[in-house]
Amino acid sequence: MTLFKQLLINSDGRDFVVGDLHGNLGRLEKALDYHQFKSDRDRLISVGDLIDRGSDSLNTLRLLSEPWFFSVAGNHERLLSQNRYALLRRQLDPLTRNRLHEAGAHWLLDAYDTLNEDKWADFITEIMNLIGQMPLMMQIGNGPDAVGVVHAELPDWEWSRNVARLERIKKVKFWDQPRDEPSIESILWGRSQFHSLLRGDHNDRVVEGIAWVIYGHNIVHTPLRAGNRLWIDTGAYENQPDRGLSLVEIGPVLTVTTHFRDLRIRTERFNAPVPARF
Repeated sequence: MTLFKQLLINSDGRDFVVGDLHGNLGRLEKALDYHQFKSDRDRLISVGDLIDRGSDSLNTLRLLSEPWFFSVAGNHERLLSQNRYALLRRQLDPLTRNRLHEAGAHWLLDAYDTLNEDKWADFITEIMNLIGQMPLMMQIGNGPDAVGVVHAELPDWEWSRNVARLERIKKVKFWDQPRDEPSIESILWGRSQFHSLLRGDHNDRVVEGIAWVIYGHNIVHTPLRAGNRLWIDTGAYENQPDRGLSLVEIGPVLTVTTHFRDLRIRTERFNAPVPARF
């Protein structure tokens, strides 16, 4: 199995893409209720960072066991996997522990400190098994209407070349090693393209070979579109009225709804800028 996953068109229901959840399961459930989400026919795809900072990281991560839920990995999942052996053996050094603390992994460190050996072994094994399922890139559908989902940014501006990079790396090998593969590191951690966009560069540039690419990782006040790229992390974990959780309903037009903390709901619609080239 590789780090790329493709989903066929959902002919029975709707597909939604959701921004970084960071353990905010209750907020997600309210948003899905608003959209009258039906788990027997609709699907939800996440841009990653299911864990840390919020109040219910473990149960948010456990959504990966649901047949209607899919997610690419984010840098927060990767951070845990990079320290899997120290966590499994309960041998975190102070520097690593501090890094996990700064990342908002209090839910994990609390369990690390308080659970007995057997319960800790079950706890951390479940977490690593769930993370180990996660791809780094996902594609929904085929042809000119296909939508890609990635956490941070793509190292190449042609979709299929990024897929080819991932298909050369075995999923098990990647999640088992502590160091990132340099050729794909930006998929999880990259911010350079987003910062370039904020400086006014590449505002209309498109990723070739795909209709849309949807990202998380970088917090925006409202979903930000540039060319056929769309950033939808609107800061669900931050306790501010102008932060919220954004969901994209996939279709010929992308319908993006942001559910703000102050209970405002804002909906935007985006047409694809140019026909995708194959």
